[in-house]
Amino acid sequence: MINPRKKESNSSQIQTALSRSSLGNRATRLQNLLGNKKASKTSDIFNREFITSPQTTQKSQKFYYDMKYHAGQVEEYGQALKKTEKDSIYDKARESGSTEKIVDNIKGFVTQYNRMLADLEESGTRADVNFLNQLNSMSRVGERELSQTGVSRRADGTLAVDEEKLLAADVDTLEKVWGGNGFPAGASARAGSVEAAAETNIEAEKSTTYDPFARSNLYQYGSNVGSRFNSRR
Repeated sequence: MINPRKKESNSSQIQTALSRSSLGNRATRLQNLLGNKKASKTSDIFNREFITSPQTTQKSQKFYYDMKYHAGQVEEYGQALKKTEKDSIYDKARESGSTEKIVDNIKGFVTQYNRMLADLEESGTRADVNFLNQLNSMSRVGERELSQTGVSRRADGTLAVDEEKLLAADVDTLEKVWGGNGFPAGASARAGSVEAAAETNIEAEKSTTYDPFARSNLYQYGSNVGSRFNSRR
């Protein structure tokens, strides 16, 4: 006659063994995916609910902070140069007889514009390449006008300043080329979009953590390292 208590005990032992086996297999698989040579204890692994993203995420955040800063600077310089109403930098230049303030803004614009282009090229994401193409197209259209103030467009889309020619330009010419709704204003507006996109990526990088026990992460860990958003890597 079969002892029911013994049967219940055997069943419980079998379930415990299966549970431990499953737990051990999942732990081993996770360790293999993580690339650890020495496996941790199962209890150690399962006590960690989340694994934070690698150092590459921190580097990516720094990259997007730089992109945001450079784009923001382009926007600021562009807006200052765009204004032609009363008390604009052009009006003040006429009053003082010096174009120094205008020249400083143009040089600042060019420096930050080139850095922003470098960021977009390095990023290489679809959105950033689209921004880059738009800016290059705009600078090609405005190339002839820019040259009147000593600013030329290089083959790679970046800008170069002939300081002597820039200093020699009169206020009216500077206002005509850099004021109003020409290339600087258009580039400034586009830089605002680049800045906003960079901010979105910064926030996305901040929230990049995973549950390693989620099915998608257990089987696709390699594709989830670092940012899962607008990553440049």
